[in-house]
Amino acid sequence: MVSVSEGNSVTLKTGATKILRENEVLWMFGSQDTVIAQIYKKAGNISYADDERFRDKLQLDHQTGDLTISDIQIPISGDYQMKITGSRLTKMKRFKVIVREDTQKITEGEPVHLQTGVTELQEDDLILWTFEDALIAKVNRESSENSVYNVNDERFKGRLWLDERTGDLTITNTKSTDSGVYELQIKSSNEVSYKKFNVLVCLNMLKHTVGDSVTLQTDVTELRNDGRILWKFSDKDILIAELNRATNQTLFYEGPDGRFRDRLQLNQRTGDLTIRNTSRLQFYCSSKIPCYNVQVFLFYVVLGQNKEKTVSGMEGDSVTLNTDIEIQEDGLILWMFGPEDCPIAKGETKEKISTYDDADGRFRGKLNLNYESGSLTITNTRTEHTGVYKLQVICSRETKYKTFRFEYNRDIHSPYCHCHQLYSCVASLPFITPLQFQTI
Repeated sequence: MVSVSEGNSVTLKTGATKILRENEVLWMFGSQDTVIAQIYKKAGNISYADDERFRDKLQLDHQTGDLTISDIQIPISGDYQMKITGSRLTKMKRFKVIVREDTQKITEGEPVHLQTGVTELQEDDLILWTFEDALIAKVNRESSENSVYNVNDERFKGRLWLDERTGDLTITNTKSTDSGVYELQIKSSNEVSYKKFNVLVCLNMLKHTVGDSVTLQTDVTELRNDGRILWKFSDKDILIAELNRATNQTLFYEGPDGRFRDRLQLNQRTGDLTIRNTSRLQFYCSSKIPCYNVQVFLFYVVLGQNKEKTVSGMEGDSVTLNTDIEIQEDGLILWMFGPEDCPIAKGETKEKISTYDDADGRFRGKLNLNYESGSLTITNTRTEHTGVYKLQVICSRETKYKTFRFEYNRDIHSPYCHCHQLYSCVASLPFITPLQFQTI
């Protein structure tokens, strides 16, 4: 399997260092093995099929027979076969080329649109959408069947929408558990096309510098005359501010340790809360939850700083990224890699753990996720595994973040390298505490 970003080039290798004089190389595409490129070494001929889909996109290496395909699009993703024939042997090799979309990062609650790249489906097309190997949606133009499916835990119930014309899939009211890899197959009578999507659903994060004033907004234009606002802090619902429009009363509380003393201000019209002179705080906002005539809004406050932790190892080592935390029973573990934050591992329960190959398959068969601790082990590491790893652990009452950098320790005689892993920049995990208010 070869995964490539749409519009980029990919080279399919024969595995040969040199094509012999009597050899012939054929490259074929699709279920009918249509010949798209050919080398006949003896005659010195290189030829390409007159196929509009591949026009000006194919390039053969006359020494090795390798095929380079440029400007990859969904119509030319699919199954490729290479065949080398000669007087002594015949060699065959198959490739599955998948078009990959860049990681889509969205905020929890926002919709995500996964596009097939097809303008209009043909009469015999079959669209299959899968998430973590489970079928979640299907469009069958031949039978006029459009279906969405609830996986075992019904996580997508009432949130999937299919475009009958293009086969595009929309997921509404997204949740953190929707993070992961979505795969698309487009089947027709002659061929199969493939596409892969990485989706990362994040909390709505409001970052501020130490010392800033931070305003947490109620999204209320104007409170009613009988409206009442209650602002509470932490999972213990510690009351820190109160606004009662009926009695024209405004009250502030400094908290059990005095952390909010002389720092709070309420907007009399909207109920917005301003915290002045913040100290080592970052704010994360979740969705609002309506309940009859009461609205509850949660704002997540992260205490501490998410410093990067460096892990060193030698090539071929197994490296474990230790979180040093205990995962709660309802915890969701997300591991991401690289500048695009590609999802590589996810744990929802001890029994429900998923690992992903990444775009180029670099992690195939190399990842082990420990659900109890959230730690991730990469086995038989190579240069391609070095880089930045990010961890997000989401629970009902808190969310924790951590960043790791894995790099090779090139000097094995260094006095600081006394084991296979070297840890530095050790930092405490940030702890997210919910801050909430109620309108009554």
